[in-house]
Amino acid sequence: MALFAFHSHPLTALTAVGVTPAVEVKATDLTFQVTVSGIGTNVVIRLEGSVDGTSYMNLAEDESDYTITADGTTGYVLYAPVNFVRLRLVSFSGGSPSVATVIGGK
Repeated sequence: MALFAFHSHPLTALTAVGVTPAVEVKATDLTFQVTVSGIGTNVVIRLEGSVDGTSYMNLAEDESDYTITADGTTGYVLYAPVNFVRLRLVSFSGGSPSVATVIGGK
């Protein structure tokens, strides 16, 4: 028996600078599981959320972006009471990266 309701949602993989379609999570505790393959030098991502589904904000407390420098999976755990989330591929240097993301929330 689960102690809490936890839901996960895969996001569309990104292969170019841009954003995934948003998913509705209605959660406060969020986990972004980001898997990158085909990296050259690095990729820069931003974890974004929205209360209304129209205006999105950077969910990092210090408004920073995350730089990933090697293929693999990284995780980001946030407390962010939002209704919608998405991932932005801000930039990449070299390679032909694919950025796949699964969002978990409760």
